[in-house]
Amino acid sequence: MKIFENHHEAIIERNIWEEVQKSRRNTKKRKQKNGEKNMFSGLLYCADCGSVMWYNCNHPNTAIEYFNCSNYRGQRGTCDSTHYIRVDSLEQIVTLELRRMCKYLKSNEEEFAQLLMKKAQSDYDREKRIRDENLNTLRSRFNQLEMLFEQTYEDNVSGKLSDERYMRLTNKYDAEQAEIKTKIAELEKISEKENDIIYSKNQFIRAVRKFMEMETLTPTILHELIDKIEVYQVQGSGKNKTQEIVIHYKFLDTVDIPHIEGVDNSVTLNSRQGIEIECIVKKNAKKEAA
Repeated sequence: MKIFENHHEAIIERNIWEEVQKSRRNTKKRKQKNGEKNMFSGLLYCADCGSVMWYNCNHPNTAIEYFNCSNYRGQRGTCDSTHYIRVDSLEQIVTLELRRMCKYLKSNEEEFAQLLMKKAQSDYDREKRIRDENLNTLRSRFNQLEMLFEQTYEDNVSGKLSDERYMRLTNKYDAEQAEIKTKIAELEKISEKENDIIYSKNQFIRAVRKFMEMETLTPTILHELIDKIEVYQVQGSGKNKTQEIVIHYKFLDTVDIPHIEGVDNSVTLNSRQGIEIECIVKKNAKKEAA
């Protein structure tokens, strides 16, 4: 059998496929007794301790699926709260936010593109400042090591430094310089990707359009659009209970979708029998009130 790569147009872009596979390899997921995993597995994180959240099924009622913090103190961890969230509520909330994004793109495509461009530029500028600072620090240290090499050599020639000590120091400086060279090369390579801003925006819009056509959540769509979801602990009690959820999107981190006419900014979810949940979209977050 012969395999011919890149013969047909890819259903999923290779870089997206490789990122999803890398995420799956690097994320420890708690395997259920039935061997199944939820499509949100590996995307949910505890907002307080940063630990990944585990997917679970209630027993004996396995129809109730939920996530909770893998680092919860009650499970021999260090996090004080469970950060419990049901899968059905989570799926409806994420779907609501993506549908709002689709409506905004459909009715205000140019404004939507400008919003993403502005966000991408802001993130890029911030990251560039950090990279430039790191590059300056690394280059300064590299030059300092060059001077130390010269000083060490002169001390050895003049007899101030033994041959053994000289070799030990030069080997140490060599190793540090090699490490610095590698770091500088990596940072410079990132800095050269000026087109990443345009690429990120186009990738994001392409993934949103794909969701518009499907109108359902799939693991592929989730991993193309979302980097992670932070889940906060429930606050309050009874009818005043609220829970904040922050979605960090791929390439663009958090995105603020303006409240516009014709787009739902609040919806009532029926995820539990006899219990209604109001989902209110807020800036950079959603709050689920039960």
